[in-house]
Amino acid sequence: MNNLRKLDMNQLVTLFYLLRERHVSRAAERLHKSQPTVSHTLNNLRELFQDPLLVRKNGQYELTSKAESLYQPLTQALEQLDNLIAQQDFQPRDCKRRFNIAMSDYGATLISTKLIHYLHINAPNVDLKIWHSSREEMQSKLNEGSLDLAFGVFNIFDNTLRSKSIFTDKMVSVVDKMVYPEKIINLTEWLLAPHILVSMKPFDANEIDHQLQLMHQQRRIAVTVPYWQIAPQLLENTDLILTIAEKAIPQNMRQKFSIFPPPIDIPELEFQMVWHQLSDNDNALNWLRNTIVTLLKEE
Repeated sequence: MNNLRKLDMNQLVTLFYLLRERHVSRAAERLHKSQPTVSHTLNNLRELFQDPLLVRKNGQYELTSKAESLYQPLTQALEQLDNLIAQQDFQPRDCKRRFNIAMSDYGATLISTKLIHYLHINAPNVDLKIWHSSREEMQSKLNEGSLDLAFGVFNIFDNTLRSKSIFTDKMVSVVDKMVYPEKIINLTEWLLAPHILVSMKPFDANEIDHQLQLMHQQRRIAVTVPYWQIAPQLLENTDLILTIAEKAIPQNMRQKFSIFPPPIDIPELEFQMVWHQLSDNDNALNWLRNTIVTLLKEE
């Protein structure tokens, strides 16, 4: 604690903007302060840390190695302090904040309608921005701080992320019942038929074809689409087979299809909510996470 006596909170905030902007004038603009004031603080910080922090090179500022090492822990410390000060006695109705969340259209179908209706009544000043991203992009955006929450089926986690399983789903095969009058299709028939694959990255491994590889088998992918909701519509009047999460099949289309267990063993899908560990103490985000879990339990 003795080291904290050497500087005040305003100096820490100024340091953060200097390191983020890498420019004295831009930092002054973000802080709504004059450039001489920020330059004076920078001189004090240089003396305190015994390091120039920002140096000119080829006509622009660059961070010293000392400054680079300060940036991440300073960002985390200021975020935690901001949460500590700003979120006492959190009340959803008084919350004025935009949350950035990411999910596939499968997740959006199950979550967004209920959540938006709930927020409209109970937290009318909360705004949502919903992103459609791949699993890799979601994790990257959580780490860089541009996302608050991500939803999906994740196989590998960055160790800076937290997760909570919010429901499970099973994979089923779906066909047009007029084209396939039999309700069950054996493995040989299933492999010979053309298939629809739902994937944002069609060349990446997926749960279905991973299982087939373990069996030394391969199916023909005739159509690849990035959206879960459009895939069932492609089945009508075709011999295509779609193997998909059961909850992704629209209720109003089910009577048109034969739905059956695929003739291979595919583990259940664990649909997860993921956030960065730095937001563990964010009361507003904790409330949003708990709200989503509660709404999905009511399903």
